Amino acid sequence: MRRRIRLTGRRQLPHSSVDVRIFAVGDPQKKLISLSVLKKKPFQSFPPNARVRLRLFENKFFKTLEFGTLGELEYRIEDLGNVSFSAPSCQLRVVASDEHRRGLLLGSTKTWTLRDNNENGGNTRKGILMFKPSDIAPRTWKLEIREDDHPVVYIDTKIKDPGTWARNDPVFISCVLPAIIREVFEDILYIHGDTEQEWSDDWLLWADSLMSGRSRPSPSDHDEFQKWVNDLLDAFCLKHCTLNTLLDHLKEEG
Repeated sequence: MRRRIRLTGRRQLPHSSVDVRIFAVGDPQKKLISLSVLKKKPFQSFPPNARVRLRLFENKFFKTLEFGTLGELEYRIEDLGNVSFSAPSCQLRVVASDEHRRGLLLGSTKTWTLRDNNENGGNTRKGILMFKPSDIAPRTWKLEIREDDHPVVYIDTKIKDPGTWARNDPVFISCVLPAIIREVFEDILYIHGDTEQEWSDDWLLWADSLMSGRSRPSPSDHDEFQKWVNDLLDAFCLKHCTLNTLLDHLKEEG
């Protein structure tokens, strides 16, 4: 993960100290956010009048929610309004409210991905690649690679049960997934080969399982990387019989 310099002397907070959930009640388009404190110890060094904020960002959408003062916070629900989030990156922030330090960042968590607790059909299953419905028309799918969690593939909401569709459709699996795999590994090994992305270990272990212990390419050798990723895609397609499955599907459609 990319290193960030803390200019305000803020404290790093574990995001496990709070429970943050996104959900809908009644109208599926009306999303709410709940925040409750699970561990009080990490917050004891902050003044009780410090304010608690939650920053959410996804697909160029950004929103900051206010959850009152730290001394009053136990459990609280806020409305997301008209911003449409599916699996936003989330960061908890504690800021000063004293007049001479107003707005100063006192502490924050690392960002993490907030999953919708109302989703079904396999969309919330933990894996190295997340599938989420999102209004991305006219595009059918869109890949987002994050620093803080596994990559997300957004599928347009006009497709029924998009997570299940993406995992089972022969055309998507044979034609789209290899392109997604290539782009993810370009980010891991070529674009950000000299940085730490915690989720990338899962992807590298998955690749090792397909490549039978073959050594990984050097991030500095682009030609070596291209050969390695092409062999990885061949191994993926061979394991899942993508060509034959697609041909059978086309015969049925014809």
